[in-house]
Amino acid sequence: MKIAILKLFTLMQVMLSSGCVKQENTLVTIPDNLIMGANPTLDRSTDSLLRFIQNLKNQPGKRILAGQNSNISHKTQYKLGDDQIIHPFAQATGKYPAIVGSDFNDIDNWRNHSPFLKDLNKQHGCIIEICGGLNNPGVTSGSDLSALLPGGSLRAQWVTNMDSMAAKLAYFQANQVSILYRPFHEMNGSWCWYYTTNHANFRALWADLFNYLTNTKHLNNLIWIYAPNNNVVGDGAYTNYYPGTSYVDIVGADVYADNMVINDYSVIRTLAKPIMLTEFGTGHGVRGNSDPNLNGTFDYNLLAEKIRTTYPNVIGWLCWHDWNTTQLGWIYKSMYKNNYSNLINHSWVAWASDVNY
Repeated sequence: MKIAILKLFTLMQVMLSSGCVKQENTLVTIPDNLIMGANPTLDRSTDSLLRFIQNLKNQPGKRILAGQNSNISHKTQYKLGDDQIIHPFAQATGKYPAIVGSDFNDIDNWRNHSPFLKDLNKQHGCIIEICGGLNNPGVTSGSDLSALLPGGSLRAQWVTNMDSMAAKLAYFQANQVSILYRPFHEMNGSWCWYYTTNHANFRALWADLFNYLTNTKHLNNLIWIYAPNNNVVGDGAYTNYYPGTSYVDIVGADVYADNMVINDYSVIRTLAKPIMLTEFGTGHGVRGNSDPNLNGTFDYNLLAEKIRTTYPNVIGWLCWHDWNTTQLGWIYKSMYKNNYSNLINHSWVAWASDVNY
């Protein structure tokens, strides 16, 4: 009820400020593209960013935000150390990604990583995306998650975990940085601790997090993204897990496939939200693999062309970073470690310098 009242109040503010009311016997029509955010109390900059994103698919060019995930991590799995993707890519091309993402599950020291993301936004104009960071309070993948909801046996632990994530996000709000926030990503994958077949409880948990961060913690710099895993086929992620239009601003999918097929695209379009490839990566190959698409020579211009010709409602992607595994060696998924030469000047692709809101 509170959200509905706030949305009505905000709509009236916009109508008054833009002249979209009856004045001096003249009725001005409310613009068709006036789309409220899930949080009706977004700060002005975040609201402007959301409207910029909402309008991208209507632009004749520079309408695909090229994004790149980059983690500063010292974990053995990644061995990236300091940034080896974002700044080197900019030095090689003269362009910063329009979106820079970070998975806070994979960050050893977010206190060092957060200023890195803030500086990319402030100094270079990159939009910042964050996923992960919600620690498991003690449930098992496949449970119904009811223990985390109000009255549940793990409620206190879950509130503590939400508080911890809120503190990390509050750093960005204090520094006037808007965040594309992607909680519970790949919720339809059994590898996630929050995976469940009790879809109602998942939807309730999403709404609980949204209301806690929005109404209790007053984080008004978050644009909320819902993004299942694309490779889990036939699970009805967009009908079963989807928490509802009032809790989501952007919809998407994590796609790791050389054919770049979005399995649920026809369903996603019906939600009338901006669509993103919230993670993209080529297949699990390594240098020396006989398939050139898997060994660090993937042509990222192909992704831009696939979107232009097949998925024109997609407004951006976020390439995954590279990592090292003992089984496969180095896996190259970033734009920087693949072929980006034809991508740089693609008429549909927007970089940080093209972000204007």
